Amino acid sequence: MTELRLDIPAKMLPFWTEKARHKIARGGRGSAKSWSIARMLVTRGIIQPTRWLCCRETQKSTKESSHRLLADQIEALGLGRYYDVQERAIKGRPGTTAENSEFAFVGLKEHTADSIKSYEGFDGAWIEEAHSVSERSAMVLTPTIRKPGSELWWSYNPEQDEDYVHQLAAMDDPDTLVVTINWRDNPWFPAELEKERVKLQRINADLYQHVWEGQCRSAAGLMFKRDWFQFYDVLPSRLNLYIASDYAVTPDGGDFTEHGVWGLASTGDLYAVDWWYGQTDPAEWIDAWIGLVAQHRPLAAFEEKGVILRAVESSITKRMRETQTFVNRIALASAGGKAERALGFAARASARTVYLPRTPWAIRLLNQLCAFNGEDGRQDDGADVCSLVGRGLDFMANASAAEEGAKKRRQRDYDIDPDDDPDSWKTV
Repeated sequence: MTELRLDIPAKMLPFWTEKARHKIARGGRGSAKSWSIARMLVTRGIIQPTRWLCCRETQKSTKESSHRLLADQIEALGLGRYYDVQERAIKGRPGTTAENSEFAFVGLKEHTADSIKSYEGFDGAWIEEAHSVSERSAMVLTPTIRKPGSELWWSYNPEQDEDYVHQLAAMDDPDTLVVTINWRDNPWFPAELEKERVKLQRINADLYQHVWEGQCRSAAGLMFKRDWFQFYDVLPSRLNLYIASDYAVTPDGGDFTEHGVWGLASTGDLYAVDWWYGQTDPAEWIDAWIGLVAQHRPLAAFEEKGVILRAVESSITKRMRETQTFVNRIALASAGGKAERALGFAARASARTVYLPRTPWAIRLLNQLCAFNGEDGRQDDGADVCSLVGRGLDFMANASAAEEGAKKRRQRDYDIDPDDDPDSWKTV
């Protein structure tokens, strides 16, 4: 057999070398804990027969599981000749040392003690994003993995003190191994993530501690702080206006569609000018969008690329033509997680350059922003609009200063006294 090389951070070696019923890896983003576990499992499957259950609390498809991570590590380590990567499982190829190895993928929330019994003979389970696993799900899984010498491997970024796995890690149990690992422990920590780490550390030190240093989230660690935002009574006389929208296609109880009109002043300050939101049919919110565009004449309209935009694209274009209401539409890609996509807007807000009116819709927006964490399922459609505005700043321009200001700048540039003769430019 070809010599196998297992490259993982030194802090993760106890998962490989020590015996324990529960092995827990906890820490912030970029620590390589999940990447390391995937590498150890696919390597183990070649050395000895390994049947391992890969779990999450919720899994609607294998795309939401650890399947892709395991498949990627099989490819990265050049182990494709040992494994058959199938749509719903990964199995060892016949005739290789991995032929009796298998990885299965399940969502714990969808299972009962009876339905998960088929995995009783497995050698272990990997519970990814374990902070979201309920006590009920843990009580279903733990007694199922009962083979002598079997292990449960948990990996998570601490979320709340009361989470089941966090309580498990806090127990003084000799049969529980706990590894705390963060970005600085990863020798392969990439330069791209370093930029994101430093950026968040500068913008929000509390949230940084959760995302990158593996600390439990606290109320102070949410993405936005209330005292960052300013209020206005009268808008500046000159603003370059833009509109951003977060679309939804499920009316009556689904996500909200939200449209926000924003203005950029000559100073670079950002003003929330107008807003619309509703859980409505696309025909209704498209007309609301048309109305805002017709009223404010924005220079550009920002929207999110993706499935929803493709579904409503033709309807928006048709309605623009019917009403003869046009605007430059710019679709922005949704790269990274919600928290990462909101960093641009958070940077403006943290500099106290975002202004809101004293209106009910603005207070609703502020409350939503201050509850936003970029991860859970609470309503955050208004925050998504703000995220689009932050990402659209590269396409936006400050309003021009008033004409008098422009005249004074021209006079200063040429060292002209405004009281001199108009022909004094000839002597410059």
